[in-house]
Amino acid sequence: MRVVETERFILRKVELDDAKSIYNILSDKDVILNLNMEIHENIEDTYKLLDDYFEGLSKNTKFPYAIVDKNSNEFIGVFLIKLDLYDEDCFEFTIYLDKRYWGKGIYTEVLTYMTEVAFDDIHTGNFRGFVMERNVASSRVLEKCGFKLEKIFEVPGIEGKIISYLMTSQNYRR
Repeated sequence: MRVVETERFILRKVELDDAKSIYNILSDKDVILNLNMEIHENIEDTYKLLDDYFEGLSKNTKFPYAIVDKNSNEFIGVFLIKLDLYDEDCFEFTIYLDKRYWGKGIYTEVLTYMTEVAFDDIHTGNFRGFVMERNVASSRVLEKCGFKLEKIFEVPGIEGKIISYLMTSQNYRR
C-alpha cells in the first residue's frame, strides 16, 4: 500500500497503534448509525476488526487506510477499500470519520484520491459505495465524485434502505 497525500491529509496503512482512535470513532452511536456494523462496546471489538483488516491486507482483499490530518497529525478516520464478495470485478469502500470532522469536505477530498488508488493501484474493474438512504450528505458526495446510482435495496435486519453507487473503470478513465 502506498501512502496517499491529498491537500490536507495523509492516508497510510492502518496500524495496531490506531486501535484507540478507531475505537473512539466506532463506539459512537452517531457514527455507527450510518455504517453496517455493530457499535464497538470495548477495545477488544476494535482489535478483532484490525485483525480482520490485516488478514484481508495479506490476501489483497482489504486495504485499510488511516486518514491523518497533515497539520496536526491527528487520526480522524478510516477509508477501507475491500473486495466486493458478490462481484469479483469490483471493490467497494467504507469510510468512517470522527464526527468532529463531519461536514468539512473530508469525504469528498479523500474519495477523489482513493478512487484513483482503486483503479490505478488495485486495478479494480468497478468501484462501489453503499450509503444508508437517510445519509443524504454521503449520497451527494458520491454523486459529486462521479459515482452513478446503481440500485436501492433493503437488507433484512438493517433499518432503512441502502443505496448502491457505482463507478466503472470506463467512467473513471473519462
